[in-house]
Amino acid sequence: MRSGLQGLLPVSVLLGVMTGGCWVLDPGIEVDPGYYPSEDDPPAGACASRLVPAGSVQTGPVSIDYGGGQVTVRSVHKVDVDAIEDRCVSRLELTVSLARGACPLRLVFGAGNGSFGGLTEVQLTADSACPGFLDAVEGVYSSPAGFAPWSYLGPQEVSEPQAPSVCLEPVRLGFPDRVIRLYRSSPSPAELAVNLEGLELNGRLLSTGDANGRCFDSSACGPGRHDGGDGWCVEPGSCSPGYHLSVTGDCVQEP
Repeated sequence: MRSGLQGLLPVSVLLGVMTGGCWVLDPGIEVDPGYYPSEDDPPAGACASRLVPAGSVQTGPVSIDYGGGQVTVRSVHKVDVDAIEDRCVSRLELTVSLARGACPLRLVFGAGNGSFGGLTEVQLTADSACPGFLDAVEGVYSSPAGFAPWSYLGPQEVSEPQAPSVCLEPVRLGFPDRVIRLYRSSPSPAELAVNLEGLELNGRLLSTGDANGRCFDSSACGPGRHDGGDGWCVEPGSCSPGYHLSVTGDCVQEP
């Protein structure tokens, strides 16, 4: 190695040796030659989220089996000096897909209306790599604007107070027996009923603390929101797709 590079490389690299095209660093971790460890990298053995999916999601007449698939996840918990507002999981983002990334199902839980919230976003991409979806029903199906006032089944808070990060292990995430109506706008309007009850995620979850996070109550829509007709909390004067306001101000299904 040229001495002119020594001032640019971390000490750990300078003290390593090259074997088989890879740097071998103490304590023997091989890295690609194009990668130089930095002080911001987590130490070896640090907690990292790893959830394994099992079971299936019922989407209308089609059952998508996510067993053996993959999961990306991000968990954030509230950090606060006041114990009543500390430790709650304020946001959980999940994307579950088949082994090669097909049929991705994105789920986001968090605050949707001040101190009220629940499932705030759902998106299912059903394309030609998604088994059981013929051309006529393929597309991107999404939830309407708003949120569903219910949450996942699993840890709703972390164990350590005012923690910058917490490793939850073992962890199991499940979902209640609830029907979610998703909507496609292109190439033509379409609706899809989805039930997550058969899906389960097991493994390890790293949660990162955030003082700006918000604890939320997932039992009701909260002030200023109402049921859009399909269980989704929407803005006043509006309804979920396929529903309209009645004379009493309630959302009823269109004939």
